[in-house]
Amino acid sequence: MVDSKTRIAQLTHLSKAQNTALAAVLNALKGLPPEDAQEVLDHAVEHLAADDHPPMFARGIAGPLGKLICAVKTKIDDVTYGLWLQYCAARGLDTACVLRDCIYALVHGKTYRQMVMEKMNHEANRIDAMARLIGPFGAPELMGDRKQ
Repeated sequence: MVDSKTRIAQLTHLSKAQNTALAAVLNALKGLPPEDAQEVLDHAVEHLAADDHPPMFARGIAGPLGKLICAVKTKIDDVTYGLWLQYCAARGLDTACVLRDCIYALVHGKTYRQMVMEKMNHEANRIDAMARLIGPFGAPELMGDRKQ
């Protein structure tokens, strides 16, 4: 690791705050074997990445097959990663959404977003069928001119 007496060169492409953070991280990792330092950095990146892209639905809201609670992570080369980011940006989606869609398409034959839409359509049809059976329902103030 870096000797505490060695001044870390400022990287021109980083802001002052980023250079300060880099110096603090290197100082904190000083004395650790390279393998341990890498493990700490991997955990830090994983922790920060989870905050960068919120899931398609808030935690606690169930998807079509239940709550989304299992994290999936893999490593890819930097060329593929650059193309992956371009692919996601071109579609206006975050990487987690596209990865989730890929996994669901592979396993279930439909993307996650397709399954969510099917569930929403099913719920809407169920509510319409119930309204036809028992009549309109809802809060009285939303009934308008209709009498109960």
